[in-house]
Parts: sequence; structure tokens; C-alpha cells
Amino acid sequence: MAQYRLSLSKRPTLRLYRVEGQNRKPLAEVTGSKAGLARRILLQGIDLRELIKFRDGRAVMEMDEDSALKIAVGLRAIIGLRAKDRMVKALQAVNAMDKGEVYWWHSLYLRVGDRAIRALRTAYL
Repeated sequence: MAQYRLSLSKRPTLRLYRVEGQNRKPLAEVTGSKAGLARRILLQGIDLRELIKFRDGRAVMEMDEDSALKIAVGLRAIIGLRAKDRMVKALQAVNAMDKGEVYWWHSLYLRVGDRAIRALRTAYL
């Protein structure tokens, strides 16, 4: 059974990854202002369970698959963007998506890669 984890650091950095046994596969990562925006907009409505808390402020959170895919699509959508207003629009669009739409965009990303993310940006920005 796969577990989905999100590591948060003070830098700020967000790293989303899937854990199956001893294997850990990274799904998405953002740093700096992108991580701050994603944390403020995307993580507000997601149920995260704290797994590990470090003294220096880092934390590892665990979540269900639906939430993890929503975060993965949201982080992938802002990885290549530079304009803050476009990042905010992309995160708000992903946050407003229902479960089926998130699964559709994620499956499209698995099939065609970054072209799916460019299509998502074209559709919502």
C-alpha cells in the first residue's frame, strides 16, 4: 500500500513523494515563494496528518491519495511559472477542481508528460 508524504521546511520548501516499502519516489518539489504560495492556497483545505516533526521546524506530513494528487497537479502547474499572479490563478484553479478532474489531469500528465501541464495552464490561465 502506497503512502503519500509531504515534507515542509522553513526555507520554504515543499516536497511531495510516494512511499512504498523502502522505495521513495518524488512526485513534485517547489521552493521559495512558490512553496509559500502553495502552502497558503493549496494546503488550506487538505487534511494532513503530522508524521514527524523536527526541532529545526521541518515536518513530514501524511495524506490520502486524493489530496496527494491534487497537490501534485498544483505543484506541477506552478513549477515553470515566474509571474506571481499566474501562480495564484493556477493554484486557485487546482484547488477548485473536484476529485474526478484532478484524476483526469494527473492521468493525462502520466501519459503525455509536461504537455499536459501546458494544456492545464492554457485552459485555466
